[in-house]
Amino acid sequence: MNIYIFEDKHFSDFFPISSTRAVFDIRFGKSTFLKRITKLFPEHSVSLIVRNSLKELVSERHPNFEVNPESFDEGLWISGSVIWTKENIKQLSGENTAFMKNNRLVAAILSSSNANSWISDGGPLSSNPSNVELKNVEVYQCNYLWDIIKLIGESINDDIQELGNSNAADYPHVKMVIPEKIFINNANIMSGVLINAEKGPVIIDKNVDIYGQTYIEGPAYIGTGTIISALTKIKNSAIGNNCKIGGEVESSVIQGFTNKVHDGHLGDSFLGEWVNLGAGTSNSNLKNTYSSVKVRLNEELVDTKSLHIGCFIGDHVKTAIGTLINTGTTIGPASMISTYGFPPTYIPSFSWYVDRKVDSTDFDKFVATAREVQKRRNINFSAIEEEFYKKLSIINESN
Repeated sequence: MNIYIFEDKHFSDFFPISSTRAVFDIRFGKSTFLKRITKLFPEHSVSLIVRNSLKELVSERHPNFEVNPESFDEGLWISGSVIWTKENIKQLSGENTAFMKNNRLVAAILSSSNANSWISDGGPLSSNPSNVELKNVEVYQCNYLWDIIKLIGESINDDIQELGNSNAADYPHVKMVIPEKIFINNANIMSGVLINAEKGPVIIDKNVDIYGQTYIEGPAYIGTGTIISALTKIKNSAIGNNCKIGGEVESSVIQGFTNKVHDGHLGDSFLGEWVNLGAGTSNSNLKNTYSSVKVRLNEELVDTKSLHIGCFIGDHVKTAIGTLINTGTTIGPASMISTYGFPPTYIPSFSWYVDRKVDSTDFDKFVATAREVQKRRNINFSAIEEEFYKKLSIINESN
């Protein structure tokens, strides 16, 4: 069977992380939505359906998949922001059938003619397929970044199912609580580290360095090549590959390749890649009124219905030392923040916000910095990335 993994017209609800990647490339626990879905279909042909603006970038990041093919065969269409399992995949059966959750398309089985007709009308980024039977299914659809944060524990519990038995006994010098729920993959951990799995499992991936007097409380995942500074406290978080982490991190997701190495609080937040938080940068995750936090998305304020919401920071964002970030703040990609007091709770992409004045980020300086930053991790800032960000900066200026 042909599998088509798609993002839909609600992709901007995952701003700012979805500004620079397909929704299915957003981190969910140890991996991404895409990696979780493809594991369910190891013997099938998989294609990816994305915004046209992302096609070249997604093709570069996923050279083994066809992106936005010109024609479509009969197959199963899968939403890239649903938490799919073997059990709920079994609900998907029939012919020319669309599967819905809360009036939102989450999957479809389509003939070649129906699929091609749907795509010619705009596909999942525009509308639902026509001339199909509608069925409701029980799945968990992530609609916003804070939905992913709330499911950190569930995602890491799912991840341990494929890890087998804990190897915590190989690290007798490390203090552990409930070691059978702690999984360490060839990490370098100093004496004096305490890992506590009472509230959920802890997964520490290969080539992680953890320095002394650090406290890690599950559920938690720490990705390959990440460095955890001494005296760091991490709780209920998923931290991607090649990060540098210090201070306090709680109930947060970091996509990867990000520096939050200095003291400061990061709570109930989602950070993209290539972010650098200056020393002392801290965010608020609770309003003084103890009321639910509203977040600005698509020119509207969305009620998260949660008391604890931090900040959402896009790729290549930089903050100066001592930056204070208010509850429910979103910062678009390629922005720089250096100001006294709290900056606004919404900062568009390519913003240069200095001393309470906003200007546009100089694109040539941005590219030069991005190249230097990524070179430090032995990763090239490609011509395709540069072209993508150039178009993104033009769109931002026009708005």
